[in-house]
Amino acid sequence: MISPAPLLLLAACTGPKEVPDYTVSDGQIHHNGVEIQLHGVNWFGFEGSEHVVHGLWTRTIDDMIAQMKGLGFNAVRLPFCPETLDGVTPGAVDYSINPNLEGLDSLDLLDLTVQKLNDREMYMLLDHHSPDCEEISELWYTGAYSEEDWINDLTFVANRYGGLGYFLGIDLKNEPHGAATWGTGDESTDWNSAVERASEAVLSANPGILVFAEGIQENPECSSTDNAHWWGGNLEPQACNPLAIPSNKLVLSPHVYGPDVYDMSYFDEANFPENMDAIWNTQFGFAADNGYVVAPGEFGGMYGEGNPLDVTWQNTLVDYFMEKGICNFFYWSWNPNSGDTGGILDDDWTTVEEGKYENLKRLMDACNAD
Repeated sequence: MISPAPLLLLAACTGPKEVPDYTVSDGQIHHNGVEIQLHGVNWFGFEGSEHVVHGLWTRTIDDMIAQMKGLGFNAVRLPFCPETLDGVTPGAVDYSINPNLEGLDSLDLLDLTVQKLNDREMYMLLDHHSPDCEEISELWYTGAYSEEDWINDLTFVANRYGGLGYFLGIDLKNEPHGAATWGTGDESTDWNSAVERASEAVLSANPGILVFAEGIQENPECSSTDNAHWWGGNLEPQACNPLAIPSNKLVLSPHVYGPDVYDMSYFDEANFPENMDAIWNTQFGFAADNGYVVAPGEFGGMYGEGNPLDVTWQNTLVDYFMEKGICNFFYWSWNPNSGDTGGILDDDWTTVEEGKYENLKRLMDACNAD
């Protein structure tokens, strides 16, 4: 495991340093006192066996960031895994296209990516995605990766990128599910207690950033049983056992998906998609009604290339976000190589999937008009 002590950024992360102050108030995110909205995408790769953002076998980091920004996105959620922080040898880079990356290890590449995003004024959310760089664990720890390891890695990231003005926060753990509970009193499974412990450490290491907390899956109490929940998508227990962390530092970040990912029974009901608003209200929308910032960290689908219901589902979800004023989001994904959702980009890693993009643009335009 890496040291939790603060480290100086590598050469890739030199330049003017800003001590940013991200806060939450009145259901909005503020950067140094100015209200912002996060219109983001997930760009994955650092969380897996290649230990680097995907697509560098055909393009450059700069090209992709420029295209994101040109489309109106202003934020990126970067999943990572612990081994990436150890500085291992990356894969999946074409050095004839990216000669400047020759000789860089995985941590160098993460440094370089966040620096380039920062230089282009793209907000960055670092996401602790998978403890073994393969599977999404049910809990924040495993038999081979302790809670102490987890918190050390979170504080390492909080410290390392603390001088970058567009590093806004950390998504503490991707998609708690299965054994994860909320508010049961069992410290070994209660995600809410783990969030509180991790948040204290992260905010002590870097008081300027935000903590993003996902939901869980099912729960034995304070949780509806008539409709199944997505991994990380159940925030219902927050109503009974609210997170005891500073409210000005908390963003709730549920994940919600459609029939391309799993054919939930409610997609097959006769009143679909009219039934969806009530389900979303119960599972996470109520929090937006009660003054929390709700920023979905993942949602997406093939948009017509898979289950034909997905187009209706994605359109309805965007309508719902517009109605609820949920303007902060991270779409899954920028990458086209997500097997059950595809991406904003087509398989050539350049062409934009227009249907997906235009649907998201409706939300971005509506939020910018407010």
